[in-house]
Amino acid sequence: MIYRIRATAATGGDQVFRDIEVRDDNNLEDLHNILVQSFGLDGHELASFYTTDDELNLIDEIPLYNMDPSMQGGAMANVLISDVLNRRQPKLIYIYDYLNMWQFLIELLEEGPEAPGCSYPNLVYAYGQLPENPPEPDFEIENLGGETLPGEDEEGLDDYNDGYGNYYDDYDDEW
Repeated sequence: MIYRIRATAATGGDQVFRDIEVRDDNNLEDLHNILVQSFGLDGHELASFYTTDDELNLIDEIPLYNMDPSMQGGAMANVLISDVLNRRQPKLIYIYDYLNMWQFLIELLEEGPEAPGCSYPNLVYAYGQLPENPPEPDFEIENLGGETLPGEDEEGLDDYNDGYGNYYDDYDDEW
């Protein structure tokens, strides 16, 4: 069985995506490798796939390398694509390069039979180019109660006292 997958990059602007065909018994490391190649990434950074709910909230991480022995699940090489991407769960999130946070939505478009003489994974269609840098992450911290928290003023700014007072005021860094 072949899965046709669309990987759409979060670019903050122009649409950039790749349509890729993989066998259902390929593992997530195979998918990671074709994503790196097809988007022109350098391949030297860590990455993870995340299973999601219907609203794309991250549920389980599947890292490139499992560096935490207590972590349930496994590394990408140990997880088949069909185990985490299927008709019941048609979307994943892929994060490449934890410092720059390239983010991709992975969607199962369709399933079908293998084409004779075709090797997989296979890049079927490429649209757009990644920008030089990923967009800034859009993280929001919400104060759900709306009241000012202890140590904050009305603007939510911290009025933190580090206990050192004016200790460093006399410090001369030119000696």
